[in-house]
Amino acid sequence: MIHRFGRKGTEFGGVFFTEGPIVGGTKLGELMAESRKQNTNLDELKQQLASQVKNLGGNALENFNYVQQGTVFSFSSTRWRATGTAVRAIDDATSQMPPPSI
Repeated sequence: MIHRFGRKGTEFGGVFFTEGPIVGGTKLGELMAESRKQNTNLDELKQQLASQVKNLGGNALENFNYVQQGTVFSFSSTRWRATGTAVRAIDDATSQMPPPSI
């Protein structure tokens, strides 16, 4: 677990993933990645999302969520879905802070 943009999360493919909102920065759009394989590795979905984030000019994915879904007819046709919002986030350390009040 790492801490960036005021949130705890992970990094994959140069993109920061967090399950909550990132304050500040620019929202670039809602994203989704899917796999119809039952034994999909979460890294496969993160790779898809990281590529999408970078294509939009972002560096983070907020509200990251993933779920495994089965069908009514067969649990062997399970699929994975991951979603989130692409963000061009500004690191707290690099943002300009106002001078302190004296």
